Formats: sequence, C-alpha cells, structure tokens
Amino acid sequence: MEYEYKVIDVADGAISSLLLGEGRIETGVLQAYINAMASEGWRMVFMEKVMQRHLVISDRETLMVTFERRVPEAEREARAARCIDDVISAEDAAKKKGRYAAAGAVGLVAGSAIAGSLVENLFSGREE
Repeated sequence: MEYEYKVIDVADGAISSLLLGEGRIETGVLQAYINAMASEGWRMVFMEKVMQRHLVISDRETLMVTFERRVPEAEREARAARCIDDVISAEDAAKKKGRYAAAGAVGLVAGSAIAGSLVENLFSGREE
C-alpha cells in the first residue's frame, strides 16, 4: 500500500442553514481544515459539494474533501494488513449511526403522536 486516504466533511453553519434555509461554508474554515491536514502530510486530491438532510427539516451543504499521503516504505506492509480491520471498523460505526438515526426517528414519531393526543384531549375537554 503506497498511499492512504482520509475523507472529511466540512459543513456550513448549522444555524444559518436552519434559520435562513441556506448556509455558507466559510472560506477561512475550509482553509484551516486544509492547512491542518497538510501539516500532517496530507495532500488534498478531491473535493465535492454534497447536500445532506439536517434536522429533518432542512438541507445542509457539506464539502467532502479527500486527502492522500504516501505511506512510508517501512510501514507499508503493516498498514496494508490493517486495511481490512479499518473497513470492518468503519462499517460497524456506520451501522451504529444508522441504528441511532432509526431510534431517533421512532422517538420523533412517538413523541409527535403523544403530543397530538395530549393536545386533542386538552381541547376536547374544553368543549364540554
């Protein structure tokens, strides 16, 4: 394995996305991320704008930035041996995040149903 890669997300301001419906990724923030990665030997090789659902009600602009760096010759064999472990670990983390998202969605639906029932009971009690 001669190169290794890292992908990071740089998101716009959540508050501006939520309140104004449109966010902006600050140039200074993006530059700071790129320079921080460069200081660790990473070189930016690709950047793509992605719209992601945020807080169920709005979209959020995210830049997915891919970096690469050369793996030192002495570490290549050990790094290559760890790659499958990295894949398994990443898949487990994604599944865990998916379960949390599903649980949150169920909680939101249940909470909405309970709140709706409470409001209905409150108003039906006043009509009598």
